Amino acid sequence: MSREKPHFVYCLVDPFDGKIRYVGKSKSPRSRLSAHIKESKVRQNTAKKTWIHGLLKKGTFPKLEVVAETYDPVEARTMESATCHKHQATIYNIHDPAKGAKDFKTQAKKQHAKKD
Repeated sequence: MSREKPHFVYCLVDPFDGKIRYVGKSKSPRSRLSAHIKESKVRQNTAKKTWIHGLLKKGTFPKLEVVAETYDPVEARTMESATCHKHQATIYNIHDPAKGAKDFKTQAKKQHAKKD
């Protein structure tokens, strides 16, 4: 009897300053890191891809840190969202996994407007 693979929540960390720049969820984080790198070589249409492309030009790449593991996909998405919120100030994610596309950008604009 085969058991389902666990879901992992992972962070991509800047090797120069140690800041978490991206939070994701995958059943295979190492393969997903390879995919992030490959995507960034082709197109730099997001801050995350531009960041990774810049690291590659310097001869390095993001550090991968697995921060959570679960067999429950709903719990994995919740943990991914919580990790995004915890590191919202430094990540390049464009949306909150729990709330939908562009949520982080919308929240940041609202918070900035309140300060003005």
